[in-house]
Amino acid sequence: MPLLGPDPDEPLAGPREDLVVSVRAIEGAQVLTVEGTVDIRTAARLSEAVTEVMARRPARVVIDLTAVDFLASAGLHVLLVAQHAAGEHTLLRVVATGPSLRSLSLTALDEVLAVYPTLSDATGS
Repeated sequence: MPLLGPDPDEPLAGPREDLVVSVRAIEGAQVLTVEGTVDIRTAARLSEAVTEVMARRPARVVIDLTAVDFLASAGLHVLLVAQHAAGEHTLLRVVATGPSLRSLSLTALDEVLAVYPTLSDATGS
């Protein structure tokens, strides 16, 4: 009997299943660079990184999503929680283009969060 659907041994094209978050300081800002897919399976990794950085109470935090190929509602939730955690002591900025900007725009979060097109715009460098 022939298989229905895609061959299970063939990799599927589409978003990456992994997520990499790195943190570095640029121009006095803590920059989280996010690469890959942010969805229900990987959002906790981003949340942990954001929580760790916010615990230091930095003056500025930039979350760079330019290398994100898919930003699901779980990732959007992490950004809203980050905005809340920033409070009045931390200035939060988000860098988004492509798929991540599309998700932010479709949900109108680009009107709630401070969204910038480039890292240099967000850091002021």
